[in-house]
Amino acid sequence: MVYKIPPSQIVIRPPVEAYSVLIAVTGGCNWNRCRFCGTYKGIYRTTQDYAIRPLEDVLKDIDLYAEKNYHGYPVFLAGGNPTSAPTEYLVKIIEYVRLRMKDVPRVSSYAKALDILRKKDEELIQLAEAGLDIVYMGLESGSSKILRIMKKGTNAESMIEAGKRVLNSGIKLSLYVMLGLGGKKLSKEHVKGTARVLTEINPTIFRFRTLNVMPNTPLWQDWKNGDFELLSPVECLIEERDIIANLGENVTSQVFNDHVSNYCSLETVNIKNDRNAFIKTLDSYINDPKIKNLPRKNLTQM
Repeated sequence: MVYKIPPSQIVIRPPVEAYSVLIAVTGGCNWNRCRFCGTYKGIYRTTQDYAIRPLEDVLKDIDLYAEKNYHGYPVFLAGGNPTSAPTEYLVKIIEYVRLRMKDVPRVSSYAKALDILRKKDEELIQLAEAGLDIVYMGLESGSSKILRIMKKGTNAESMIEAGKRVLNSGIKLSLYVMLGLGGKKLSKEHVKGTARVLTEINPTIFRFRTLNVMPNTPLWQDWKNGDFELLSPVECLIEERDIIANLGENVTSQVFNDHVSNYCSLETVNIKNDRNAFIKTLDSYINDPKIKNLPRKNLTQM
């Protein structure tokens, strides 16, 4: 028997939102086909179907946090991709957060490129004006070939368009880059395409994540069959170095390695200023004999 998690129960959030007020807006993911993702696909005999929560339930949650004096905290609108919900619905939620909760420094949510592209520019501006500060979007790879293989449901050009439209609306953009997503076979293509897309968008932030294959994903079977070859820790660091090295001179993004999956914790508030130091430090890790012999983590829960 598989237990169905209700949409009011939050399954995942970004590490940076660990101390934020978490408000469930949607449950599950309206795409849920990515071959590397098992978040809503029944790990530990649980699953969560896609659903948009009733507006009155979300507003009651906001009232509850306000009554319990959760003022001054960032607010994360939770769910796999809340931007899939109607814009009017989201505007009401964001405005209510700003009305009921005092001194909120940031309102954020996950976003999927497909959902952003379905919204008009005017709708994105509405979200910004209501008080949505930043969205977290999974770029994963800038290679259209890898995105197609992984069934991401979009391509590099769509990612560029979605990213630019978010930024042009006045909303900050944090992109996730997944090291190792092309495996050993497509590693160079992954690096080249990802550096190009990041250069085209110049996001507010981009964050590195390292691919870990979960048992409940299609990619797990590919790995077990030998059809997909995972990168070693040092190969993941090489990908990160080469992505940074291939960025255009226009890129001024903040960069973070803020996840348990990563093999380094480097960060910068402006990669344009710190690129040489970033690369030099990564080179020192890559050439460290201890790291060369480091086994993969391959976490099955995070």
